[in-house]
Amino acid sequence: DLVLADRGFNVKDSVNSYHAELKLPAFTRGKKQLDPVDLEDTRCLASLRIHIERVIGVLRQKYTILQSSVSIDFTDIDTENDVTYLDKIVKVCCALTNVCESVVPFQRTCNIFSIVWQTKKC
Repeated sequence: DLVLADRGFNVKDSVNSYHAELKLPAFTRGKKQLDPVDLEDTRCLASLRIHIERVIGVLRQKYTILQSSVSIDFTDIDTENDVTYLDKIVKVCCALTNVCESVVPFQRTCNIFSIVWQTKKC
């Protein structure tokens, strides 16, 4: 799994405990500008972040249950599956959204993911 975070969020230990990879934008750390590789990585992360925020916006617009605060009862854990009811609701909303037309063209998404995960281009 991959977790995207911004500067200032101290989540490295939490992310590592779930055996996930943390991606942060590059820092200049006293340099006047970023290395070309770091600059491209940071641009890709920013682009990916914009698309993620768009998808979250689509989810919130489409499903009224995600538009406001939910009852504390939804945070109860379903003992059979060891997951909260809210997690189940969000998962179903995401699955339904995934079968709809994409908010991001596939080739663009593929190129961004390949750069972020440092794999070969699609």
